[in-house]
Amino acid sequence: MESIKKLLILIFATIVLVGFSGCLEKPEIEVVGHKIQKLNADNTKIDIVVLVENPNPIGVNLDEVSFDIYALVNGDKIYLGHGEQRDIKITSGNNTFTIPVTLSNKKLVEAVVKSKSTKVPVQIIGNVTVNLIVTKINVAIDIQKEIDVSEIVKDEIKQKLYL
Repeated sequence: MESIKKLLILIFATIVLVGFSGCLEKPEIEVVGHKIQKLNADNTKIDIVVLVENPNPIGVNLDEVSFDIYALVNGDKIYLGHGEQRDIKITSGNNTFTIPVTLSNKKLVEAVVKSKSTKVPVQIIGNVTVNLIVTKINVAIDIQKEIDVSEIVKDEIKQKLYL
């Protein structure tokens, strides 16, 4: 009897989720800033500030956001670093959260030298685990964009000057 009750609850929840899924809009996600937390000879630790505009009346919990960053230079894929954050609550409306990212300075320099520019194309590959209470779904991340390494250095110099 208990297992039938659980099955009925699961079916009802699935129907509700599927029924409302056509009414839900896709949230807008944007990187709105970054702040260098630590810079040493080996690594640069940056907090990436993310804004999620959720137009839906319901929120969602992200169990984990995890990704690797690669430089795309002359047909090579150079591993630069990793970012990860757990337990992110997205409510209706605007939500801001940070994701700590650690980048290898040696690999950053390698990418800049190979590309002959401070503007380096990167690929961000990862996964977002969304907790829908009755189930969890994994959403793949695969983004290509360009980063300007000189901007990171400028920001660090500005932070040091104003301290």
